[in-house]
Amino acid sequence: MKLKELREKTKLSQTAFGDTLGVSGKSIYLIEAGRMKLSKKLSDRISEVYGEFVEPAERKARKAVAKAEKKADKAATAAAEAVLDTEEKVERRKRRTKAAVQADKPSAEMAGEAVAAVVEKGAGKARRGRKKVEAAVVEKAAAKVLPAMVIQSPLGGEITPEEIYAKIGEADAIYVRVDQNKAYWVRGEESGAVDLW
Repeated sequence: MKLKELREKTKLSQTAFGDTLGVSGKSIYLIEAGRMKLSKKLSDRISEVYGEFVEPAERKARKAVAKAEKKADKAATAAAEAVLDTEEKVERRKRRTKAAVQADKPSAEMAGEAVAAVVEKGAGKARRGRKKVEAAVVEKAAAKVLPAMVIQSPLGGEITPEEIYAKIGEADAIYVRVDQNKAYWVRGEESGAVDLW
């Protein structure tokens, strides 16, 4: 069980929950936000007071990242194999067409142009397919990792990375300042900020 889940189950604020455990509300906030590790002493105190074992979020996050990376590697391998299969099909078609051209000398010039068009079209599709697959793999891997992350305001609001991306759109870099209620972004030469809550 996560610390936040236990706190919400008890219907206590971070400050009140911290008071029952002998720590500050800010410490509870930092642990829930993943910015401070849950100590063994505090974990034992939680078990003693509430009879629940709270697993540090960091371990779960590492497991989620490792699992997502493994799936992304598997998907990337499958995508690369699919692209190679497409390229091999194009090459086979090219060889068959060349053989047909040699067998039919009078229309060799027209067939040569047809071969070039077919090969170029197939190669273009293969390149576009490879780019789409690579983008999908990266997006899928990111999607698997990001849902485990929640950014929490000192005032109690929460926001996920997906919600931040929805506000900002594509960016080269994003820097979040919860104390200023802002997410700063950089996209090429442009930069700006949006309110988080």
